[in-house]
Amino acid sequence: MPASRYPWDRRISQRYNMGVMWSTRLLVLGLVRWLGPVHGYLVRRELDSWRMPGVSEIGAGSIYHALKKLTADGLIEVVATESVDDRPARTTYRITVTGESEFQRLVREKLWDVAQADDPFHTAWSFATVLTPTENAALLRRRAEVLYQRVEAVTMMLAATAPDFVEGAESSFLPAHARALLKRQTDLWNTDAEWCEDTAGRIESGDLALRPDPDAEQAAHWREAIRSERFAEESALWHSVFDEPGPERSFNRSR
Repeated sequence: MPASRYPWDRRISQRYNMGVMWSTRLLVLGLVRWLGPVHGYLVRRELDSWRMPGVSEIGAGSIYHALKKLTADGLIEVVATESVDDRPARTTYRITVTGESEFQRLVREKLWDVAQADDPFHTAWSFATVLTPTENAALLRRRAEVLYQRVEAVTMMLAATAPDFVEGAESSFLPAHARALLKRQTDLWNTDAEWCEDTAGRIESGDLALRPDPDAEQAAHWREAIRSERFAEESALWHSVFDEPGPERSFNRSR
């Protein structure tokens, strides 16, 4: 059966937009807290200077939308709206007491939470059986090369920056906790690249056989299986594994 029968792919995709929303909310709230009183343009400029994974995906529209939503929710407030020369008016914001409480709550909640990150590779790999073993192995090895290149680029960046702030050398400043996060990212990339190389090797040696898509008879049988209550129960168990990870939860896949 194709790997896509497992339900975690749908679960991850459903959570992606929610993850982007809370991440933008926390980033903007935290920067208003840190820089305030501040207007949206400077929040955007600050985010553009960050070297954190995922930050570059947050556009100006998302930032201004977050500012409006945070204001409507009472987490930040408008200090002033001013226009300099012929430039468009800029609204300045600062965090509220309620916003400070929410910020503290979000930071603790998200550091504690073990969330499943969205990765398009997971979805695409679910349909890897439509490709030949040779093409799959080649794609995996190419993916490993790209990941190692990213590791090298970030390692060089870390070597060119410093954890101590020096006035006049702001562009080379990278706080120690941010450096630690980038080290985490390179470790993840290395692990991913090693998995790609190992999996490619298993495909080439025949240890990992990627079976072809089911024929019409097998597909009909599988459609009937999907309708069963047992299938729904097992899907719910898969969901619970990703929702509540922990050693206390056991899972039995035996049929």
